[in-house]
Amino acid sequence: MKNLYKQLLLIFCLLFSNHLLQAQSKFNKYFVDSTDHAIDVSGFLNEGFGFLPVPILITEPAVGYGGGLVGVFFHGQQKKRVVVDSTSHLENSKNLPPVLTAVAGAMTENGTWLAMLAHQGSYLNDRLRYTGAVGYVSPNLTFYGGSGLEAGKYEFNMKGFLTFHELLFRPVAKVPLFTGLNYVYFNNEVTFDTKIPEIGSLENDNKLGGMNVVAMWDSRNNTFTPTKGIMSATEFGVFDKALGGDNNYWNFNHRTYFYQPIIKEKLFSGYRLNYAAKWGDSVPFYELPFISLRGIQALRYQDHHALTLETEWRWQFVKRWSVVGFAGAGFTAPKIDEFDVSKGNYAVGGGFRYFIAKQYGLHAGIDVARGPEVWAWYLTVGSNWFR
Repeated sequence: MKNLYKQLLLIFCLLFSNHLLQAQSKFNKYFVDSTDHAIDVSGFLNEGFGFLPVPILITEPAVGYGGGLVGVFFHGQQKKRVVVDSTSHLENSKNLPPVLTAVAGAMTENGTWLAMLAHQGSYLNDRLRYTGAVGYVSPNLTFYGGSGLEAGKYEFNMKGFLTFHELLFRPVAKVPLFTGLNYVYFNNEVTFDTKIPEIGSLENDNKLGGMNVVAMWDSRNNTFTPTKGIMSATEFGVFDKALGGDNNYWNFNHRTYFYQPIIKEKLFSGYRLNYAAKWGDSVPFYELPFISLRGIQALRYQDHHALTLETEWRWQFVKRWSVVGFAGAGFTAPKIDEFDVSKGNYAVGGGFRYFIAKQYGLHAGIDVARGPEVWAWYLTVGSNWFR
């Protein structure tokens, strides 16, 4: 009987050790890079198991701390879509944007929440690009005055069905110039705190429907964490009742991101310019352009025109780890000829990155920033300058 117990124990140990070896082998296959033996999720993303669950950590000062979950599905194997030069961190790589689908849900401490389904795709060898999203959002935000209201803090909530679709076409295969259209619709219910006791909160249904003509030049060597190239896009269009909205006004937005390596494999620089304008007789207060910088709350500084300038530098001090530093300035004005450079709002900060997915050129990390009023920190996956 004792020998039987020993044999059973031996069989159990062999089975258990074999299970551990298999588990270790799978972990190494999916989460360890075979070239440098560092943690890397490229293998897992390439397998296409389904949705990769990724926790969302929200630290935006405008809505408070919060979290959620996003499931991301990468269609096809990225190794078939990108030729990686591992010695230069994609500096000389020929890259095709990934095709991915994401479903997300999140909530913050001030009651903001959202549920969203989105898709981003590059098709026909990058001759076509599509970005689309549908969802329901309910953000609780603060309006800081203007549009006939005195300066102050006015709390408001927006909630409703939101959808966005953009289709871009590349006329010449070897030229990274894209043209196309995008459309946005928001069936919005607004609850606004007037801070007037006799009036209290105002509720109003305010639908938005707008369409823009888009022209974009995109020579970035990677869409997640670029190190070289230019992305410059201009949108011009109209929000109109004929497009499903309740307001008629014009929209213009230009953004340019320029990336340049300074020291090969070590030091990379980036430069950002964004100019946004909305004008007309009925621009909703929550649609006014605002300064978008790490360290400044969303919607904190708004007007009919907003200009943002920012630079970010990243030093790859070891093979997978890097540190970043950034600084920016933002300006707002009621008219384009009334910008006052002496009345800018500034933000600075820094952080770190880890090269988490080599085949995707994807870095992730944490940033800490200081603006005119608050400290803030951000979980950054890929570039902070998205779209």
